Amino acid sequence: MSRWKLCALLAVIMIVTLTGRTRAEFQVNCYVEHHQTHAAVAMNERGDFVVVWRSRPTDGRGGGVFGRSYRADGTPVGDEQKLNVSAADVDNWTPAVAIKSSGEFIVAWVAAHDGDCDIVARMFDPQGLALTDEFSVNASSPELAESMPCIGMNSRGDFVVAWTQRSRACSTGRSHVVGRLYGPDALPVGEEFVISKRPNGHWPDVGMDDAGRFVVTWIRMGDTYNRPYGEYIMFRRFEADGVPASDVVRITNDLNSRWYGPSVAVDRSGEFLIAWAVGPFPYDIIAQHFDPNGAPTTEPYVVNSCMHGNQGHPEVATNGDGEYVIVWDSQNQDGSCYGVFAQRCASGGAMVGPECPQNRFVAGRQWYPDVAMAADGVYVVTWISEDQDGSGYGVFADIGPP
Repeated sequence: MSRWKLCALLAVIMIVTLTGRTRAEFQVNCYVEHHQTHAAVAMNERGDFVVVWRSRPTDGRGGGVFGRSYRADGTPVGDEQKLNVSAADVDNWTPAVAIKSSGEFIVAWVAAHDGDCDIVARMFDPQGLALTDEFSVNASSPELAESMPCIGMNSRGDFVVAWTQRSRACSTGRSHVVGRLYGPDALPVGEEFVISKRPNGHWPDVGMDDAGRFVVTWIRMGDTYNRPYGEYIMFRRFEADGVPASDVVRITNDLNSRWYGPSVAVDRSGEFLIAWAVGPFPYDIIAQHFDPNGAPTTEPYVVNSCMHGNQGHPEVATNGDGEYVIVWDSQNQDGSCYGVFAQRCASGGAMVGPECPQNRFVAGRQWYPDVAMAADGVYVVTWISEDQDGSGYGVFADIGPP
């Protein structure tokens, strides 16, 4: 039996027998025409969660940014709701979401207006009712284009938004990773600030501890398509007031490949785990753990156990107490194009149990996952699934056991 067929067989067995319970993925979006894509999820300590996604204008209702809230047991709090008022730039990789312990949540996305692209955000109550108007996160400038927002939040509701800012000077304009701090009331704490002055930063992710300190990670893209590319995974730590707590740290050698950026999860004490994909083909998922001072406590280690095909788009979440779950999409592991898998990890780098398939529907592509985790270890994974609802891509999710 070939290795990939064995992986597919094991995936099917684990779907049926994982933890002795029946798996029950569920569809998040109510409206199913055309494509619903780029889903993101946030879960608070109690397990309440919210899923957001983008819908293209060709869906028959004009598209936009949509969201749906859930209680900890997976019961939806009403139907999906449109979250944006101004036009959303659907060509950008958006939206991002974070949730407070109270259930209020923040959503950020890229808005398009007058030929410009800006990061906007809005706060909602646990039922999805707007608590604020849309507000601009970045200082608007026609010379700059903003994209790829991410949000890190602590239990009090302090949060930081980070994004990619690119010069419009030319088609290969230099880009930087930029951030801005906010209080629990969604009022800004100071102006935007540059995470790293070194250019070509893309695909940021950010996590925040209980004290408000935060870690930003990103990929520094190379200047050439000829190897070596000069692409590295970077991170930088910040104090709660936005003052850098460290210099920029490079944690990889040249990646020798072009792929999407890293993901970071920060626990309550400030320890953190970064996960990324590395190639060249086939890609694997790599992770490394760090203490609150940014010192590595493990060497980089391979997360995925099935080595056939590409493993990509990693996302990581924590329960806040040194336990993590990493999700990714895996090529042909479930026997059909792409499927979504998860692996629990401890802070010392030990794998906790086997990697587990998340999707039961396996025809076509199930990919681009996101993950969030509650204090008791329960986690929720969301992804997009091709033609499962009979019309393009739909948003699906599954709640994992503690």
